[in-house]
Amino acid sequence: MTGRWSAVLFDFDYTLGDTERGIVACTRYALEQMGLSQPLEGKIRRTIGMTLERSFTTLTGSTNSAEQAEFSRLFNEKAEEVMVDSAVHYPGAREMFDWLETQGIAAGVVTNKNRPRIAAILEQAGISPAVLVSAQDAVPKPAPDGILLAARSLYLPLEQMLYIGDSRIDEAAARVAGCGFIALTTGATLPEEFAPDTELCENLIALRERLEQEGRA
Repeated sequence: MTGRWSAVLFDFDYTLGDTERGIVACTRYALEQMGLSQPLEGKIRRTIGMTLERSFTTLTGSTNSAEQAEFSRLFNEKAEEVMVDSAVHYPGAREMFDWLETQGIAAGVVTNKNRPRIAAILEQAGISPAVLVSAQDAVPKPAPDGILLAARSLYLPLEQMLYIGDSRIDEAAARVAGCGFIALTTGATLPEEFAPDTELCENLIALRERLEQEGRA
């Protein structure tokens, strides 16, 4: 076993891979259909990992629930066409899951993504998580509910679980849940935006090296 972790859970977008192209396309489609102005791509990238309702508000400033619902409907309409095929899997993602299995460590995914689509994306990469928690299964992050559900599903105490993410949303969920957290700097969140005591890793390759060193300590 690697160090004190019995399970390692991962976010997906900007952690195991990304669906940035699909998210940008779906966001632009939804806003266009609603007759709203198009934000810069960098601003859209900063919303990745948020719920669709929060993304809409961040991009438009509107908190109107009907508009949020319409944005979500249109986003999902386009996502059915483009999201799975546009997904990119990061180097070392499948190898990380395979390696954790050899170490006797459960590897799971806790994400705010739609369940059928994230299941298809993971299958496409050859990844079979021990547990998969999506936006349909628990209150989305930054709420800790997804991590808590994964812990219950694996019958493991939270202090034996490590969550890997790329954003302050992931960081907040892990902190409230009470599990370990390591941030990958592969996303749109700058290193200095994380809490000062949050451990950072450059990518999945560096993370595996870090976990292997912990196992040898």
